This record gives sequence, structure tokens and C-alpha cells, in this order.
Amino acid sequence: MFSLRKALTVVAAAVVAVTGSVAVSEQASAAAGCRVDYAITNQWQSGFGADVKVTNLGDAVTGWDLRFSFGAGQTVTQLWGGSMTQSGTAVTVRNAAWNGALATNGTASFGFNGTFAGTNPAPTAFTLNGVTCTGAPVTPTSSPTSTPSQSPRPTTTPSQSPRPSTTPSPTATRTPTPTPTPTSSTAPVTVDAARLVAGMGKGWNLGNQLEANVNGMPDETAWGNPVVTGALLDRVKAAGFSTVRIPVSYLSKVGPAPGYAVDPAWLDRVEEVVKLAYDRGLYVVINMHGDGYKSVGGAWLICDASSQTAIKDKYQKVWQQVASELQGYGGRLVFESMNENFDGQYGAPTQPCYSNINAYNQIFVDTVRRTGGNNASRWLLVPGWNTNIDYTAGSYGFVVPTDQYRSAAVPSSERRIMISVHYYDPWDFAGTESGATTQWGPNATDPAKKSTWGQQDFMDAQLKKMHDTFATKGYPVFVGEYGSIDKTAFDASNNRYRADYARTLVATAAKYGAVTAYWDNGHNGQYGFALFDRRSATVTQQGIIDAIMGR
Repeated sequence: MFSLRKALTVVAAAVVAVTGSVAVSEQASAAAGCRVDYAITNQWQSGFGADVKVTNLGDAVTGWDLRFSFGAGQTVTQLWGGSMTQSGTAVTVRNAAWNGALATNGTASFGFNGTFAGTNPAPTAFTLNGVTCTGAPVTPTSSPTSTPSQSPRPTTTPSQSPRPSTTPSPTATRTPTPTPTPTSSTAPVTVDAARLVAGMGKGWNLGNQLEANVNGMPDETAWGNPVVTGALLDRVKAAGFSTVRIPVSYLSKVGPAPGYAVDPAWLDRVEEVVKLAYDRGLYVVINMHGDGYKSVGGAWLICDASSQTAIKDKYQKVWQQVASELQGYGGRLVFESMNENFDGQYGAPTQPCYSNINAYNQIFVDTVRRTGGNNASRWLLVPGWNTNIDYTAGSYGFVVPTDQYRSAAVPSSERRIMISVHYYDPWDFAGTESGATTQWGPNATDPAKKSTWGQQDFMDAQLKKMHDTFATKGYPVFVGEYGSIDKTAFDASNNRYRADYARTLVATAAKYGAVTAYWDNGHNGQYGFALFDRRSATVTQQGIIDAIMGR
């Protein structure tokens, strides 16, 4: 079952749909009709979450102002996807910078968390740009949810700055079909390593979203991406991906000692994102992402810091809360202990930093298992030093955690721990922001534009190293990030080599029984990793997707 807070929940899924004429604010263009869908996505004790979708049924508008009033004194405490003011029961929401323009039949969405006392009825009247929209309630076909997400860092060179998304011309793909499935599951996770690898298939990262932050405060739109929608995940699934990795940062959302309470609204938001993907039949991986970077404001999971006792206590209590919140999800949910944890220098691992990373992994496994339920048999994912293959598989100090508290229902011959690595070699092709190295692999036509190392033979040797060290012992390998940035501004043929790189990595990983997840940071255009336009939920790099899928 879910956490105590969720167990006490009286889940509401109230949806109100209204239509009517729309007047124009001074900032907006003419419009003639609208629809507003208001959905309560979850509710607990005195709090709740809601999603609101505005559909423009008339002429295009360049800005919107939505107003409504609560009928029972509810208060909005946190809102994403717009800006909000509240005076008494009256709420005004204005568009964010990226979702103000609405074409005919275009939509904009925002979500919020709020508090209530007693009852929590949905608003029944809305005005858009000054004119009332009225209509009858509608019944949803399934409980709605909403979402956020986040970013990569190289394993051998300094991380690059996040970039805002752009809106390139979409590439046509087949129409996605949502496949919602029940979320809760009470049976133990019975899938073995071979079936896990086969089921996870090809993965995709929802990067630069739930790990995005401003000065240490997590904010899903802070790095230029819009609020994630079910339509985006439908498109990701339709493209052929089976797994979504959702990086998450906690940072300033964690309270002080001794409890280290995670902001309940943020924890709920994380679950909403998980549910959005999980209910579409996807495997989902969530981690603790930005909390271990020295370059991130508010980071605290620092392996060479002096206060290790406090750090380990905080780490244990945060994962205890996260694992308890998501305890009821079935075997398609995987927890990853952390991201690229290291001391900030790209040379050989140091001590006692590596020993502390091993200790974090052990705390993670023990803590998750002790929360019980499906977590006692769930697959767990742990990295070595900076998710670097050499420093994980080589003799540098990585220790696979023990799993003494796992469910007795797991056969003694089976593992429930995976090993996480990332692959961005050669970095001068995959991540360096310049036009010097734009080609990769045997099809390269210009030796001057091709790196002198890191070609397919090197890639094969690296992945074989992981297979021989871990997979042969029953620990599946997860290449949780890989990819290469867009350098077509310097070489029009660059996408061909990006596709070759992705195709070769995925095929080689499959050869050695590993799962892969492409790094997508939501940025299209120069130096971007994106495969999709997150605003329109369309494909922007069909050639790379086809390469990943082996088409």
C-alpha cells in the first residue's frame, strides 16, 4: 500500500468542463470560445492537488488570464505553469512566459497544490480574459495526474549548463495511444534479471525537469522546459521507448534535522510524475539527482564533506520518505540511489570519498527494503564513482551493497540490484560545445572532424567490461544516460553520426544484456540533446529515434 498519508487519502477526481465565449484582455488577441477542465488529482487530510487545462475554441490569443473562486475557503499554496494571486476565495492565474500563445484548439495547462478545511468542492465558474465560461460537469474516464522533470552531466569532463527548450518543426510519427494501467500492486516483485532487461528495453530520460532548480529550490520549469504532460509521455511511448528515467532533486525541499521532512507538496508532485508514466505501462526509474553536485546551490550529498554522520542520517530519512510514498507501485518502478556522485575532479577516485559513496548505496538499499511492501523485493539501482565505467568495474573501490533485508519471497539464486553507469565517450563528439568534432564511427567522411579515440571498438570493450564484472554475476547493467549534442550548425551531416552513435550504443548494450536510457534535456537546436518538442509533444529527431529502435 501507499504511505500513511496516502492511506488516509480520500482520493478525489472531480472534473469540471465549461465552455462559453471569451473576451480579449488588452494583451490578448480576439477569441470566441473556451473550455476549462479542472481536475482534483489527489487529496489527503487537509491538502489536495489539482490540474487545470484551458482549451481555446476560438481565434488565437497571445495571453490569457483565468479567474475563479473557491466555494469552501480553499487556499492555493504552490502553483506551476503560470503565476497566481489569491485574494480571499478569488484566484487569478496568468500564463507563464512559454504558454501564453494559444492557437485555435490550443491548450495550456497548470497545476497547483492547496489546502482546505472540511469540504473541497471544485469551482463551478471560470472567466477567461474577462468573460464567463459556463458548462456542465463531465466524468473523467480515469483519475487524472500531472507531471514535472530534469538533466545530465558527463562522467569524464565538467558538466554543461542547462539550456532552455526551443520549438523546432515537428516530425510526423504515428498517433500515440494511452494505455493506462492500475497503479497499486500488493504482490511481491517476481521478475528476474532477464525479464527485467527485456521489459525495460530502450529508455528515455525526462531530463532538466524535476531536478531543475533555482538557487537550490527545485522547480520543474526552472530550466526552460514546460510542465510535463501525458501527451508527451504518450508520444515517448509511441516512439518505441519502454522506460522513462525521471531525475529528481530535493535540495531545499528537505527540512531541518532531526526529521529532515521532505516538503509534502514536492513529494506528491514526484509521485504524480511517476504515476503519469507508470499508468501508461512504462517502466519508471527515479533517483536523487542534483543533491550530490557541488556546483548546485543547496547540494548536501557531498562525499568529501566533513559532516558525514549528518549527511548519512539525512540521506536515510529522505529515502525513507520517498520509498514509503511509492511503496505500493509494482515491479515497473525502480529506485536509483543517486546520480553522478564524486568529489568534483575528473581524475582517479579518492578516499574516503569512494567509501562514503559505497556507504550511501548501502544505506539506500537497507532503507528501501525496511519500508516493506513491494519495496522489499523491488529492483534497486546503484552507481559507482561518477557512474564511470572504468571506476565502477575496475579496481578502484566500488562495492556492491549487500541485500540482507530483501523479501524472503525472492529466490536465493536471484539478485534485485542493478548497476548504473553513463556513457558519453568520446566527450569531444558527445558533449563538447564546439564544431571541431562532429562525426563518429566508420561512416565518418572527414578524419579531421572525428575523434581519435572512443569509436565502436572502445564502446564494445567498455560495455563488455560491465557485462563481465556484473551481469555474469546476476547484476543487470543500466546505461542510464548516453547521447550526443546537436552540432548541425557546424556540420549538416552531424545528425547522421549522432544516429550512428546511438544505434551502436544501444545494439552493443543489448549484445551484453544491458538496458539503456537516452539523455534528453528538452533543448532542441544547437548543443541540444532533445528528441522531442515537449511543448507540442512531437518528435524532432525521428532519425535518432529510429536508430535507437533499430529501424
